Amino acid sequence: MKKSTIKDISKASGFSNSTVSKALNNNKEISKRTRDKIKNIANSLNYKPNFFASRLRKNVVNNIGIIVPDILNYYFAKVIKGVQLELYKSGYNLTCFFSDESPAIEKKIIKKLRDGSIAGLLISLAKDIHDENTAKNLKDLQSYDIPIVMFDRISNEFDCDKVYMDNFKATFDSINHLCKRGKNKIAFLSPIHDTLIGKERYNGYVEALKSNKINYKSELYIPYNKEDDIESEIIKLTSDNKIDAIICMEPENTVSTHSLILNLGYKIPNDIAVLGFTDGPMYKFIKPSITSVNQHGEYLGKYSAKILLDRINNKLGENFIDEKVPTSLIIRDST
Repeated sequence: MKKSTIKDISKASGFSNSTVSKALNNNKEISKRTRDKIKNIANSLNYKPNFFASRLRKNVVNNIGIIVPDILNYYFAKVIKGVQLELYKSGYNLTCFFSDESPAIEKKIIKKLRDGSIAGLLISLAKDIHDENTAKNLKDLQSYDIPIVMFDRISNEFDCDKVYMDNFKATFDSINHLCKRGKNKIAFLSPIHDTLIGKERYNGYVEALKSNKINYKSELYIPYNKEDDIESEIIKLTSDNKIDAIICMEPENTVSTHSLILNLGYKIPNDIAVLGFTDGPMYKFIKPSITSVNQHGEYLGKYSAKILLDRINNKLGENFIDEKVPTSLIIRDST
């Protein structure tokens, strides 16, 4: 026989998941009449509470989960470091999960975490969140009184605490910097065009061009996927003096683009300037060194973890936090 859940009791009683949970835990916010009604329905459904989850809510088990889409991404490594530093101070442990940009894997991880093995969850979404309806799965997890903080890649379809970059301004400032360097034919390469982040950065690109009185050219905006032959696209862009600058959204593509431009015989930054997102050690040592957007991953990780801990310990109000973390530009020789 299938085990009944709080969600089943909610459906049968007409009360919300939160009200059901509070009633079953004798929370005085819920009237005795309502508590008795909900408990009777729970008994009729043969509901058995998850004692492990109950112990967890009482801080017997202090474990936080984090889901990131890419284990090899330097930015997410910095975020995880920041999270770990914050949790360590508070006596919590961290368990890492990796979705590998797969909504299906993400869905399985979220469902597994309903067993009460975590006190709270930090999550940065896989690229395509719609196929597996991640928001629905997170609402289900949330119904088990497990607080959730989204960071970096967020969804407007789900209400929770959120911490993310000011992606619009990050691109806007990058374009302004290139324009001040005399560049006006700026290509924009985006492997995250199908995400909220990608759309915000694209909007920043378009608006910054407009602000600098530069006409937008669709041929200079290159949305692509991993399997696409981006090298041939860059060769096309560099021919006939079509571009004098390139902005790349991820470290690997930034470095490969930098190398390709040099191999094609162009000088950086005189002929073509290169600017990349997600600052990392490699950008400093490549010659010429690469100008980059510092996304302050470690700070974002610490801040996200602090919000989650405050939510777990009931230190926050009813309204969810929605926080944009500013970026900064590290100017090097490539621009």
